[in-house]
Amino acid sequence: MDTARDVKTHELVEAEELWNMTHVDSEGYICRGCTTQVFPASYNKQRNKKRPYFSLGPVNKHKVGCDVDGAEKVVKRARKARVGTPEGFPVPFPNKLTLTDERRTVPDAAGTPPVRSSSGSSTRGGAEGAAKLHHGHTVKTIRPACRTFIDYPHDREHLPLAIPGVPGDTYARVCWYLGSKRPEPFRQPTHLYYAAIRWAAKPVVSEEQCELTLNAGEWDDEKKTYKKLIRVLVDWSSWSQARRDTLLREFETTRAEAAEQAKADSKVKGWLFFVGTHDATDPAIFHTDDHRLICSLAAKMEWPSKA
Repeated sequence: MDTARDVKTHELVEAEELWNMTHVDSEGYICRGCTTQVFPASYNKQRNKKRPYFSLGPVNKHKVGCDVDGAEKVVKRARKARVGTPEGFPVPFPNKLTLTDERRTVPDAAGTPPVRSSSGSSTRGGAEGAAKLHHGHTVKTIRPACRTFIDYPHDREHLPLAIPGVPGDTYARVCWYLGSKRPEPFRQPTHLYYAAIRWAAKPVVSEEQCELTLNAGEWDDEKKTYKKLIRVLVDWSSWSQARRDTLLREFETTRAEAAEQAKADSKVKGWLFFVGTHDATDPAIFHTDDHRLICSLAAKMEWPSKA
């Protein structure tokens, strides 16, 4: 599981947040969809998992009615066809980003995780055993939204997403791909951009910024190489050392994950997602400065035809 709930506050916690913690409470988390205890873990050799995650452990099981068990099956279907309907979505999904680092100190309701309210879920027809539908929930970083973008390619045009300062109201309109075209100035310079990570280019760091190179830019057909690669300049001058380390660790972990997974599927790549602004003078440069607005993930990206 990529997310769990804090056992005290019931807030959603991304597994990657564990990288920032000096002490990880092994008994501090429950499943995001039920009250079953889950445990932080850091590596799973069988699944080539190199980043933190939450596990049920050898004994625990999800409670009856928990939708987490069926999420993987929904993702498999979603790779082939749209799974959402005008009535709702079959699993919880992020539909809004709020930029706050504040954490609650008390739960929403005594003794019970706020699953229904936070996921915006409802039951079709109200019948017992009917499919539960969801209408979105708020997240504090772009990472859960980026996972949703990857996992549900046929739903991007319809699934709502709102990010402060970014134009667009659906996943397809909010997320902008940086590919192999000549970089040109955008009419609206700020978007949630994504592009493949350049395999051989390591981050260039200084006290003021971190420079990340993407496998994107103007392609030279004759020489079979890029004329100029796109670079992302991350201004981390106000970041803590832990935040800086997490950015670099996730970037390197993504490269390692992609290299491992590409052995079985050559279409798997490492991807950088970031809410950034296009440079006013050099169209091959983008700027970002908020640790909540940048992440990297390994995945096989799909773009459904618009026919």
